[in-house]
Amino acid sequence: MNGETTNTTNITDSNSEQPSRKKRVTKIVFTALVILVILAVIAFTAVSDFSGENVSLSRVVEMIGENWYYLLILLGLFASTIIAEAVKFFIMIRKTTGRYMFGTAFTCAALGKFYDYVTPFGSGGQPFQIYYLSKHGVDGGPAGAIPIGSMFLIQFTFFVCAIVSFIVGVSTEIVPLYIQIIAYFGSFCYISVSLFLVVFSFLPKAGHKVIAWGVKVLTKLRICKNPDKWIAKGNNAIDNNKKNMGIIFHSKRVLIIGTLLSFVFNIAQCSMPYFTLLLFDAVTPSWSLWFDITRVTFFIYCAITIVPTPGNSGAADGTFYGLFSRVLTVAGTCFTGMMIWRVFSFYSYILLGVLVTIIIKIASRVRAKQSSLL
Repeated sequence: MNGETTNTTNITDSNSEQPSRKKRVTKIVFTALVILVILAVIAFTAVSDFSGENVSLSRVVEMIGENWYYLLILLGLFASTIIAEAVKFFIMIRKTTGRYMFGTAFTCAALGKFYDYVTPFGSGGQPFQIYYLSKHGVDGGPAGAIPIGSMFLIQFTFFVCAIVSFIVGVSTEIVPLYIQIIAYFGSFCYISVSLFLVVFSFLPKAGHKVIAWGVKVLTKLRICKNPDKWIAKGNNAIDNNKKNMGIIFHSKRVLIIGTLLSFVFNIAQCSMPYFTLLLFDAVTPSWSLWFDITRVTFFIYCAITIVPTPGNSGAADGTFYGLFSRVLTVAGTCFTGMMIWRVFSFYSYILLGVLVTIIIKIASRVRAKQSSLL
């Protein structure tokens, strides 16, 4: 194994109370409101698109049937994002543990995206990945550093693509000025969290000061009852991350391959609207048009990144419906196009996560049965 590792622990009190009934009710109400917002946006776009005089569902189906191969391209783009993430996890696990664990890497990538897309602000992916890796043969240090390193590369490469999009620019007729301004702010928010984590992983003294300040505030708020313990655990986590992030990022090979795979992930995701438009014969295929539409997609993703709903639901649906409505003229194609794009860019990750979870549980039960028969 390359480098020493130490088990990391959560920065929580062992005697922390279970979530109160009030918190559970709040969570249920928030979830219900999110679902209602999503359903309202979908219903509004559907009614708006299918209520015109020239609605022709048969024509919409005919377009999709004539250009069915673009559905395969969209499926390929979705698959390439998962494979790129899985390979990135594989090489990071290989670098930190010396072991070949592609199955673990694939499962970690797939379920990480699943938890990203079912939690507000995509906050559930990395905690789950840390937990999953630590329970499947990866020691605590690398288990914490690998998801953080992967997240940083994803967000850094997205930020680079966004900056290129900002520099080249888009017409205010396509992306209104207020959305462009929100996109600038959203891109800053998007990169700031990962920069915070990585910077303090390589500047542990500064990280220790931030931990001490944060615990002091939490203690005054009576949230933290054992400040010394919290500070010790926080400092230990930062020191472990520094050591294991160093193992990952000091390898030029891992850094270069991981960066390239992260570019593949982001460009594949942001290319989906272009191929969705091709599905309906809305545009003529060309590299310049692909660049234009993909650039607009980066703008929109930046603008909706501050929306707290899972997968930016509601904002994503409505914004991309507006984008498609500028190009798709046949009634019914805007809503259909938006939903097809949403299936491949959002719901497919959730479906894959559910399938992987089911397979894991079935495999676990089969193994348990086989071991009981021995």
